Amino acid sequence: MTRRVGIVTGISGVGKTSLLKKVATAIPMQVLSASSLIRNSLAQTEEQNTPQDRLCARDIDDNQAAMLKAFKRYANPDTTLIVLDAHVVVDTPNGLTRVGSDVFREINADFVVFVKDEPRKIHTNRERDGSRSRPKRSVESLAKYQDIAIAAARDLSKDLSIPIYFVDGGDGNALSEILKNIQEIGPDV
Repeated sequence: MTRRVGIVTGISGVGKTSLLKKVATAIPMQVLSASSLIRNSLAQTEEQNTPQDRLCARDIDDNQAAMLKAFKRYANPDTTLIVLDAHVVVDTPNGLTRVGSDVFREINADFVVFVKDEPRKIHTNRERDGSRSRPKRSVESLAKYQDIAIAAARDLSKDLSIPIYFVDGGDGNALSEILKNIQEIGPDV
């Protein structure tokens, strides 16, 4: 059995999590959320839980170490496809910060999918989502954020020598096709 591990990324508010929930009903896979893994790992070492929206204020390297620890604990060894819902650029109080390629190398990522959308739509999604407390960003700043995140995802693909795919936000069919094709790829010879 060949296990594939993929990263599904995009900027906060593009709809990665919703898209993965929709696709996960049709494709057998384990979906893990980087922020949930980080919070879970931190909860075991700290007295109080860290809310998702406060993770960006923590040290990025510490967060990634916590994510790796939890990923290794929760990744199902019997599944053929694991997808990590993650960011390659984090919007911190000190500005945009790239997540290093090493963290994704450590989980043996085989591919990356970048979910992109029109900045105006991302802005609307963020404004409508009352469950999150994201930094207020203009449409123009979200466009720049997305461009930086696309460059970081391309760098990740290059650094790890893995393919990168692009999907429009909300396009569950495109993501499903990519994931089905990846599952059908046999081991490298």
